[in-house]
Amino acid sequence: MDAICNAGESGLSAFNLTETLDHAGLNWSDLDRISLADSPNRGSLSLRKEIASLYPGVGPDQVLVTTGTGEALFLAFHLLVKEKDTVSVLWPAFQALYEIPNALGASIEPIPVDGPLRKSMWEGIRATLHIINHPHNPTGQSFAEGELDKTKKKLAQTGSKVLFDEHYRFLPNSGMLGETGVDIQSGFYGTGSFTKCFGVTGLRIGWLVADEKFIERARSFKDYLTHTVSPISETIARGLLANRKNFLPKIQTRVRNNLNLFENLFQELPNIKTFLKPMGGLVGWVGIENGISSETYADKLYEKTGVFVLPGANFECEGFLRIGFGETEKRFAQGLERWLECSSVL
Repeated sequence: MDAICNAGESGLSAFNLTETLDHAGLNWSDLDRISLADSPNRGSLSLRKEIASLYPGVGPDQVLVTTGTGEALFLAFHLLVKEKDTVSVLWPAFQALYEIPNALGASIEPIPVDGPLRKSMWEGIRATLHIINHPHNPTGQSFAEGELDKTKKKLAQTGSKVLFDEHYRFLPNSGMLGETGVDIQSGFYGTGSFTKCFGVTGLRIGWLVADEKFIERARSFKDYLTHTVSPISETIARGLLANRKNFLPKIQTRVRNNLNLFENLFQELPNIKTFLKPMGGLVGWVGIENGISSETYADKLYEKTGVFVLPGANFECEGFLRIGFGETEKRFAQGLERWLECSSVL
C-alpha cells in the first residue's frame, strides 16, 4: 500500500525486525541459536504459558497456538458449528465470523452494534453459538461497565456455546489489558492474538483457548492445516508478550492521539456525518451522507489525497467507512490535513 496515510488498515503500522526484537528483549544472536526443527504441534510450552497468563484460571494445556487468529477461528467453527445451527454475530462483522459458519450450513443471527455492548442486546436471541467480538471490528465498541459479567450470566443460563474473539484486548481505553469473556468452565471459549496491536502481523501468531478435550480435537484438526507455527515466530512472540509493559504504552499513546485528532476534526471532513467513538482497539466507524457509495467515497478519497480508508460495503453495511488509527502520528496528521483540504471528495 503506497498511500500517504493508510487509515484503512485494521492493525498498527508494522515495525521492522530490528525494532521488533528490541521490543521482545532479544537480539540477533538469540535468533542464531533457534533450531529450525518443527515447533510442537500445540505450540511451545513457554509460549502457551505466556498466553495462559492472560486469562484467569487458564493453564497452558488449555491453549493452542495457531497461525494467526484466522486459523483459530477456522478450527473453532469447524468443531462448534453444525448444519442448521443458528449463530449470533455482532453486526457489522468481519467476514470470517459469519462466512465460515454460513459455509458450514448455519444461519446467521446479526446483532446490530450502535453503541456500547450491553446485556440487553442478547434479549430474545436464540442461538447454538454466540460469537462476541470485542473490542468490536469495525465499530471499536466494547462492553459498558459491568455489562460483560451480566451478559455472561445471561448466556450461561441458555446452555449455548460462546466464543469470545478478543484480538484487540491489548488496546483497551485504559489500562494495559482489557477484560476477557473467556470462562472455560462455563463453555466460554476464546480466540486472540497481539499481532495487530503490536504492529507485527507478519509473525502470524494467534491462539485458541478452551478445555483440554476441545483443544486436543482442534490440535488434531490443525495437523491437516498448518501443523505447526514457525519456531522463530514463537520465540519472538514469547518475548513480546513477556516484555509488553516496556513498549505497549507508547503504542497506546499513538493510537489515542490519532483517535483524539480525528474526533476533533471529523465534522469538518467532506460528506462525513457521524463518528462512533471507539471504546478500544484500533478502528472506528464513520457515517457518510445518504446516497453516497462507500466504495466510491473511498476510491475518490484515495485518488485525490492519497488517504486510504475502508468502505463499509466490505462489511456488507453501506453508508459507512472504517477508519484505522494505527498509522504513525505524523502520517495520520498529514493524511487528515489532506482530507480536510478537499471541499468535496466526490
